[in-house]
Amino acid sequence: MGAPGWLPGENGHTFMDSIFNPETQHQDVGAKVVAALERLTHLLRHLVWNEAKAHGLSPIQVHVLISLLVHEPARCRISQLAREFQVTQPTVSDAVASLVAKGLVVKRPFPADRRAALLELTPAGRKLAEHLAEWGHVLKTHVDALPAEMRHELMIGLMELIASLQRAGLIEVARMCLTCRFFQPNRFPSRETPHYCLLIERPLAVTHLRLDCPEQEPAA
Repeated sequence: MGAPGWLPGENGHTFMDSIFNPETQHQDVGAKVVAALERLTHLLRHLVWNEAKAHGLSPIQVHVLISLLVHEPARCRISQLAREFQVTQPTVSDAVASLVAKGLVVKRPFPADRRAALLELTPAGRKLAEHLAEWGHVLKTHVDALPAEMRHELMIGLMELIASLQRAGLIEVARMCLTCRFFQPNRFPSRETPHYCLLIERPLAVTHLRLDCPEQEPAA
């Protein structure tokens, strides 16, 4: 009998089949992609943690502040943020309560639903959020150093992956062109603008595709 670490798992696979096993990665492109994404996840988490600790915040408080900075008021509700971050509403409520106590966020009545509240940044909150929103440039600098064609392929690949995960119910919110009912892929395959948006009635190049569109409506 082998070492305990190599016993079959519940799904019938052995731990030798793990995507984190270098030998498995060597033979499987999909395993390499997942392992690469996992490494990037560690980096992104590290960058957010550093920013959070530097300002006496938790990582989710950092994400709340940035969301309030870049999104329209209708999406700045606790229930909506909980869906965005895929956490419970009490988790977001606790984060928001702390930000309110710090004088970074205020609550306003939500006209369409008196039980809900809109969240707004205070001047101090906006200034801090603008600073916090810069953390992503550390990674973007390296992405921008890639050849243009590789950047486009990487973007499309990641968007296709997100769309697949959303269809599987693993990602709840993804306001991308690829998952929008107005999007027509490859309507003009021979053009530099092969895709088409029925909402704005305009052809789209690959670089025009959005990862987060406020007018997006999920496809059936």
